[in-house]
Amino acid sequence: MGIGEIVAIVFASVVFALLCIFFIVLPKKYYYSAMFSGAYISAFRLIGMKSRKVNLEDVVSAYVLSKKSKLNLTLMDLETVSLSGGSALRVVKGLSTAKIAKINISLDFAKSVDVSGIDIMQVVRECINPKVIELPLVTASAKDYLEVNVKISLSLKVNLKNFLYGVGDDTVAARGIEAAVTKIANTDRADSLVAHPEYLDKAIFDANIDAGAKYELVSADVIHIDLGQDKRIGLEKQSLEQEHLMSMYKLEQRRAEAEAVEKEMKARAEELKAQAAEEEIEIQRAIKDAIDEGKVSDVVELYKLQNLQLDTEIKRQQMKKYEEEGE
Repeated sequence: MGIGEIVAIVFASVVFALLCIFFIVLPKKYYYSAMFSGAYISAFRLIGMKSRKVNLEDVVSAYVLSKKSKLNLTLMDLETVSLSGGSALRVVKGLSTAKIAKINISLDFAKSVDVSGIDIMQVVRECINPKVIELPLVTASAKDYLEVNVKISLSLKVNLKNFLYGVGDDTVAARGIEAAVTKIANTDRADSLVAHPEYLDKAIFDANIDAGAKYELVSADVIHIDLGQDKRIGLEKQSLEQEHLMSMYKLEQRRAEAEAVEKEMKARAEELKAQAAEEEIEIQRAIKDAIDEGKVSDVVELYKLQNLQLDTEIKRQQMKKYEEEGE
């Protein structure tokens, strides 16, 4: 066997080995799927994608759908979506639906929405059919103190310019409630607002509640409105309660003052009583000493003693009066 034949055999063996390795490494399922779907992808490209750990099922399915939908997307675009943590298939489905609905959505927008965890298909659907949110019952008083109860629904559609960075529908709803309350509070007569609920619609639109929001306000509809309580009744009741509390406070204050006066009178009575007792004892002692010593010798001195007793009796009467007034 010549050298040429040996080289040929070695070369053929190497080529055969490489072909075997190639067919083993090649993701044949996705290769043939793309080929028979009219979205050919070269074997080397598939092997390269596999080596970069691209989600082949997602990217190949997205590529096939993009070709069928006639979207101007490349494999590199779809690989970028997959490597960014998004789903290339979801992005292509969203772009395909948007194209059918004649909504201009870019690949970058769809990719950003998908990567942020938002369903791009839902965004497209809300571009076509506005979402409706119902505000909670709003209750506020007009200038005539009559309450107005109103239920409002808002129709919102996606604002593509602000969707990625704008405020959500909860902020729009809060602004709508604020606008409704402000309108009711600035209305002279509550019944006129009930008769013309369209005034509330206009007030909400004029408030520009969708400024800088992800959603654009399409319509604001009053679905229920009626009159509530008359706040004047509540204010009068509150005033009467306050007057009652003030009267009770004054009565309690007078009672406390009367108790203080009573205690003072009783203390004064006790003081007089003690003083009278001391003086009576002193008188008895003086009479006894005078008799013992023979000093009570005439009527004048006896009268003096009687006058002293009379003064003591007067003080006793004053003490009794203080006691009675204290009670």
